[in-house]
Amino acid sequence: MKKIIVFLIFINMLLASIEINSFEADFIQIVKESKKTIKYYGKLYFKKPMKILWKYIKPVKKEIYIVDDQVVVIEPEIEQATISHFTKTKNIIEILKKAKKIDKNTLLAKYQNQNFYIYLDNKGKLKKIVFKDKLENEIIIVFKNQKQNIKIEDKIFEYKIDPEFDIIFQ
Repeated sequence: MKKIIVFLIFINMLLASIEINSFEADFIQIVKESKKTIKYYGKLYFKKPMKILWKYIKPVKKEIYIVDDQVVVIEPEIEQATISHFTKTKNIIEILKKAKKIDKNTLLAKYQNQNFYIYLDNKGKLKKIVFKDKLENEIIIVFKNQKQNIKIEDKIFEYKIDPEFDIIFQ
C-alpha cells in the first residue's frame, strides 16, 4: 500500500511541477506483469497545492484522498479505511523540478532509481505517464477527457468513511 501512496503523491507533485493548477481526467492504469496485464479504470481530481483524489471504479472500487500530508484510502469491498501521513513531499518536489525535457511533449523525471516518462499532448495537457516499478512491471497511466486549470470545488476532496468500516491508522 505504501508504494502506491508514494506513487500517487509523486503524480500529485508532477502535476504541480508542470504548471497545472487543477486537473480532472478519466484514467486507465495498465500494469504489465511478465505473464499478464491488469487494467484499472477510474477518475482523477487534482488541485494545488496538495489535494488529490484517485477514484478507482473497476475492477475494484477504491478511493485515495491526499490532502496536504494526510492520506486516506477507502476500500468499500473489504470495508476498510486506512489513514496515514506522508512527509516526503519536499524531496519529491525537488526531484520533479529537475525533470528534463526530452522533446517537445516528453519529460523524464527520476525518483528512487526509477525513470518516469511524462507525455503531454500538443496543447500541453498531461496525456500519459510510463514507468517500471521495482519488480520490472511496466506501469502505464493514460489520461482521457482531461480538463486542466478548471475550477474544482474543495468539497470533492472531503472523504466520508462508513462507520461500519474498520479503520487502520499507520
